[in-house]
Amino acid sequence: MPQHRTSSSRPPVLNLALQGGGAHGAFAWGVLERLLDEPDIEIGRISGSSAGALNGAALLSGYAQGGRAAAKERLELLWNKLAEAGSLMTFLLLPLRKPGMGVWDDAMPLVSPYQVNLLGMEPLRNVVEQVVDVSQLNDSASPPLYVNAMNVHNGCAKVFMSPDITVDALLASCCAPLVFQAVEIHGQSYWDGSYAANPQLWPLYQGQPNCDIFLVELTPLQRPETPTTAKNILNRINEIASINGLVSELQTMDRVNRSVRGADIRLHVLSMDEVASQTQIEPSIKRTVSLALFERLRATGRDACEAWLAQHRSKLGSEASVDIVARYLAPYAQPPVSG
Repeated sequence: MPQHRTSSSRPPVLNLALQGGGAHGAFAWGVLERLLDEPDIEIGRISGSSAGALNGAALLSGYAQGGRAAAKERLELLWNKLAEAGSLMTFLLLPLRKPGMGVWDDAMPLVSPYQVNLLGMEPLRNVVEQVVDVSQLNDSASPPLYVNAMNVHNGCAKVFMSPDITVDALLASCCAPLVFQAVEIHGQSYWDGSYAANPQLWPLYQGQPNCDIFLVELTPLQRPETPTTAKNILNRINEIASINGLVSELQTMDRVNRSVRGADIRLHVLSMDEVASQTQIEPSIKRTVSLALFERLRATGRDACEAWLAQHRSKLGSEASVDIVARYLAPYAQPPVSG
């Protein structure tokens, strides 16, 4: 997996930006699986938050062990193990398969994980330890993985990278504040990286400002409905934080493209919101643990990536397939950005 292109004859290299989104991360599983089927597309650097960090860690652990086939096997193992770990709470989680009817889901914003979550992150820790080889992730010979978390004390983004990627760092990136107790690393507490940036983009082009970045976007930029339940209000607050973090990252990236000599950071986006069904993007689905659901999202992701490649593959290595200003900066950045 080369990290950059050395000649025009080399296959295009995609640096991956993998968003978090709970169960929606299984959509990205399908996207990554489809990309791995393409021998003439190389996977480069990966920056991930929450489920995106887990997907990236599983992919790179498998690739280091046995190439593309092993990477796909490790991704499948991750989502099977996540479903298995969640089976302990099947009775409580079953109503979530009918969004809006889950008693636990409705109550979650009102209770603290320090009071009710006695298992903490141990089930997820067990999954990560079975699926991920952190020694490979810290090996300088492997493509870099950047794991995003947020420092609880100062609100700053934290990017864990080699040689500091640990199981705890991956858990910190996944630490939803109302579900899990904060993860402590070297005396600092961390929450889900999606709150700070979903994900950080600068690691994907730092020192390499001529590159392709492929963003698997799980967070809807817009929702037509006004949320009225506590859980959906909280969900949209979280999504808005994620969107604002992404826009800030894209503002910086746009400035680099405009001001740094030779810079050509080409953005490509595959948005779940634009291809998935309304049921699949419903907020409560993110908190559902079901292998059947994961498999459906995986299939949606594979099909979406197939269609994306058919439309945009020829642009890889030469031009962006997304207008950053039109899609993100003009609507969201303050003051408005002119084209």
